[in-house]
Amino acid sequence: MVFTCDYQPVEEKYGLSHQILEVCCDLGFPVFILERSPRIIKDLEILREINYKTPSVAAFSIISAPESPKHVIARRMENNAPPVEARFKAMKQIAEAGILTGTCFMPILPGICDEDVNLEAVVRWTAENGGQFVLAGGLTLADQQKDYFFRTLQAEFPDLIEPYQKWYPAGSYGMVNYNWNDVALKIRELCKKYGVKDRVPRPIIPGDKLAANKRVAEILANICYDLEIHGESQTQVWAYRKAAWAVEEFPTDIRLVYQTLGLKGLQSIKDVGDSIGKEIAGLLDKFFLER
Repeated sequence: MVFTCDYQPVEEKYGLSHQILEVCCDLGFPVFILERSPRIIKDLEILREINYKTPSVAAFSIISAPESPKHVIARRMENNAPPVEARFKAMKQIAEAGILTGTCFMPILPGICDEDVNLEAVVRWTAENGGQFVLAGGLTLADQQKDYFFRTLQAEFPDLIEPYQKWYPAGSYGMVNYNWNDVALKIRELCKKYGVKDRVPRPIIPGDKLAANKRVAEILANICYDLEIHGESQTQVWAYRKAAWAVEEFPTDIRLVYQTLGLKGLQSIKDVGDSIGKEIAGLLDKFFLER
């Protein structure tokens, strides 16, 4: 379950997010919350209860830290959002409650949020406030969204129009003429420096009979991301992505498949194939089969 920025001022009146969390708590249903508002702390106790029943995540959307040279510009880009300092303070309280938390560092606005000082500051503030991951992503623009964004640039930041026209030419969706991989690799190195992950660690519900499938799917997805940010071929990237999806959705414990049918059983799983099947077998031999 994912819901983004539900803690608007009107939540104080209607409490709809709180009611949703009550239902999740009653059902033992895991949650992933992506939020900008420190109001989430008002539901800390019920979040703690949900997390006790089933591992959950509460992440914060943050694109700039106060020491960034362009923090003022970044704040104007999200001028209705609560201060970054308040979000990090809430993150610390979430972490102290034993709930997995971190930063969704997205979108990293080119020319505004991608300076080295800001990249390091966001990762460092995350680590210092108990966050365990920094999930980075670039800006995508399409259709009316692109039109609105460029109108805002023209009105508020006209000096950014020219570079953004280069990065987002007509017909584009993602960035063009911009090396996003360099930014992603910097984030990875900074995460290593400060002891956090650049992917969200996957919580596994205790007693889940398909836990091995989910762990293997997580590993394959991480390999896919690693290949992507190192600029490897899209054919190879998609091979791992599709294999991760296939293992994720496979209805039988792959340990049982491997134990009864061997390597051929793994390789017969849709979108796994010979090479990745061998990798999965190696993972199962090393980590997941009971000795």
